[in-house]
Amino acid sequence: MANELEFLSSIGIQGLVPAEKITNTDRLKVALCGEKKSGKSKLIADTARKPLLHYDFDDRRESISGAKDTVIKTLVDSDSTIPQAWGILESDLSSLEYAKRNGNLPLKSIALDSATYLRQIAENQMMKDTNLLRQAKIGLTKYQISQGWDAINYVHRMLYQLLRRMFALDIDIYVVFHTRNEKDRVKSTKEETFYTDRLTVDPQNLDVLLPMFNETWRTFVDLDGNFKVQVRQDWRFNASTALNIGKDGGIENPNIQEMLEKNDQKR
Repeated sequence: MANELEFLSSIGIQGLVPAEKITNTDRLKVALCGEKKSGKSKLIADTARKPLLHYDFDDRRESISGAKDTVIKTLVDSDSTIPQAWGILESDLSSLEYAKRNGNLPLKSIALDSATYLRQIAENQMMKDTNLLRQAKIGLTKYQISQGWDAINYVHRMLYQLLRRMFALDIDIYVVFHTRNEKDRVKSTKEETFYTDRLTVDPQNLDVLLPMFNETWRTFVDLDGNFKVQVRQDWRFNASTALNIGKDGGIENPNIQEMLEKNDQKR
């Protein structure tokens, strides 16, 4: 392989890394999905590799109170017509990228919690910077909503670019997604919406982001009231993993450190 690398480098192809030098735990890119109150935030805050920077877009920082080696920052727009949260997030990311370039990024993990409301602050910024919206004043308050497929595509592009920059930090990135039943695109009509028994992310159009992740896990509570993590696909949810885990039924206990140790033992 050394000869091939030398040849490829000699013809100007740069940035080559032998695959045998890469492990499936160098960095984790995790889409953590689940219903509300199914332990998603706590799983990350309690068991992710630390130090952890946890971005809270749901205004629920109390849900991870007491987590060690963890700092949390809440970003919400109290007035969607005067958005600030997205700009602050982009500024923070620029600072993290600067620290990475200078070799002093102190973090091992970042969590974005949750994608539902991260999408909302992206949408607020998009509406401020474009005219893809409708506005109405109801009572004493002015409301606005995005309008058209271009608005959806802009928000997707904003989230896609944000994630690409996050992944380039080369640390563990967790994005929390809420779940819902999948819309049946065949049976649904303009007048009535039908759903399948399968689960997808909420809102469903965020499913275009899932292929960006190596890990797609689902948290749930089993029949005995225990929190669990699904890491492999079944009829209900398209979970996946690049780790050597979940070989016995596709279910793991809610502990990321234990999952990483199990992966290392099976290598």
